[in-house]
Amino acid sequence: REQTLNQILVEMDGFDSATNVIVIAATNRPDILDPALLRPGRFDRRVILDNPDIR
Repeated sequence: REQTLNQILVEMDGFDSATNVIVIAATNRPDILDPALLRPGRFDRRVILDNPDIR
């Protein structure tokens, strides 16, 4: 797990604002995300969706 996280961080640090690359990620467990993923410049937006209703 740690190796995978480190590789993701290395890859994300390789992007700059001029590359026009968008990284989208999702989790249902934000409480266990490594703080390094949430540093400024990595994931700039958080979109929180409510559970769907029956209708």
